[in-house]
Formats: sequence, C-alpha cells, structure tokens
Amino acid sequence: MIIALGIIVILILIIAATGIKIVRPYQRGLVERLGKFLREAQPGIHFIVPFFDRMTRVDLREMVIDVPPQEVITKDNVVVTVDAVIYYEITDAYKV
Repeated sequence: MIIALGIIVILILIIAATGIKIVRPYQRGLVERLGKFLREAQPGIHFIVPFFDRMTRVDLREMVIDVPPQEVITKDNVVVTVDAVIYYEITDAYKV
C-alpha cells in the first residue's frame, strides 16, 4: 500500500514538473488551451496545465536570412549576380 502511494506521488510530481515552463527575456510564450489561444506569457516562470495547455515560444530578437546569390541575365544580355540579406524582427508574438 505504501509503495503504491509512493509511486502515485512520484507520478503526480513528474506530471506537475512537465507543466513548468521558462520564458527567456528575449522570448514571448503563446499559451493555447485545447488548440485555442489563451494568453501571452511574458518572460519568467509559468505553470501550464499538462495535457490541456501548450506553450509555443516566439523569439523576438532580430533574425538574419542570407539569400544565396543568383545570376540573372538583363535585357541587354549582361550577366549580373544578385545577392541579398534579409533582417527581420517580430514585434507582436500573437500575430505570428
């Protein structure tokens, strides 16, 4: 009886530990309950209900995408190499 009670307590602690989420200062957390948006989590430690809630972390830092160089032919048959770098930053995590 005591062993069964100990196993149940350990399982409850493991399930509760899966509900603890940490959001870093450069992130925002989007909490969904059963697939529907519930709230936006600010940086810090948060508890979500396991198996019902899901947290998606969104990085708010400036990101860089390097577009590979492409060679194109202009109207006057000159080959030009085009290279680009894209900088973007998410300002509103909910709209992502």
